[in-house]
Amino acid sequence: MIERIEELNETKEWSRDLPHPTEEGLCSLLALYGVSDAVKVGLLDTSHGADDIRWNYIIDKKYVLRLTNAPEMTEERLDDLNRLIGRYADFGLRCPAFLKGTDGRFFHSWRELTVYLSEYVDLPIAEEADLTETEKVALRKEVCLSIAGFMERYKGVDLIPTMGMYSLFDLSPYDAAEGFDEKQWNLNNLTAALRKAGAEDLANQLEAWNESVRARLLSVYTKLPRCVTQADEGFTNVLLDEKKHMAGLIDFNLSGTDVCVNLIANNAILDLDVPSDKPFDPQAELEKALAGYRENAARILTVYDASEAERDALVDYAWIALVCQYPNASACIHRIEKEETRTSALGLLEALVTLDRSRLYV
Repeated sequence: MIERIEELNETKEWSRDLPHPTEEGLCSLLALYGVSDAVKVGLLDTSHGADDIRWNYIIDKKYVLRLTNAPEMTEERLDDLNRLIGRYADFGLRCPAFLKGTDGRFFHSWRELTVYLSEYVDLPIAEEADLTETEKVALRKEVCLSIAGFMERYKGVDLIPTMGMYSLFDLSPYDAAEGFDEKQWNLNNLTAALRKAGAEDLANQLEAWNESVRARLLSVYTKLPRCVTQADEGFTNVLLDEKKHMAGLIDFNLSGTDVCVNLIANNAILDLDVPSDKPFDPQAELEKALAGYRENAARILTVYDASEAERDALVDYAWIALVCQYPNASACIHRIEKEETRTSALGLLEALVTLDRSRLYV
């Protein structure tokens, strides 16, 4: 019998007024999966909005009972993910698999929410570990090399129809509703901020440059090697062993198929410096970003064997990631909106729309 339900983090604002399962209700849901001995239950709320509720009930650190109204998952989708999780296990990483109910189905329901069950891996999450800056840099290198090694081993293996979160042209489920990818959305917000600041010409140049980069990729991307990956290997999803090394991954919601060098670009690009209200040297910031990218990408390419065609496409994927990744586009928007940093931000974007492609070649 469940003793009580402990809240493991602050309930998200979108969840506060919604009814939650009682202890008896949770026991009934767990019984659908043949689980009858739950004692300690903790609720972790990772919801992103009213239309993206994600309640994770940690059951005795053995299972996670998930209730959600996020974009629809299917039985076939979880079968796909379990095969992917099996590959990660063979690769040496611990990842929680999804479990079927006693009726042979993954999914059940509670009120308007979808219910499913997964294993729980009792390892600390990197984001919550007390890592020094040196340890964070070392761990990020580990993660990037893990991504590279996984892609090298499994590129072309068991590709699935669901696209990953970085995909530009074949849209992920989260982007399909909008009709275009997230990076295009970020660029649209950036050019809107430029126009609001009176920089119409620069906004037009940025849009034209983005279109030319995408046109080159559109003509070649279907011919490039692809891989199915977890696709969201940030520190919120990386599990650590006792020596603070990467030991596993959680949260496969954004997993999918993508072009390998697009995954490389998105993991090699550094975020621009945290915005401040002080002017900065646009060229110095650009040089720092380019140097960091080339160092990271070169390290990844010591493990992933990229063809010449892939290395050429990587240049364009890297430019899109550099400009249009959410942290970077948001940093530029913040700086454009501040009078003290507007000139510096405009200088950085002007350098990016005239950047020689060879600067991103690795």
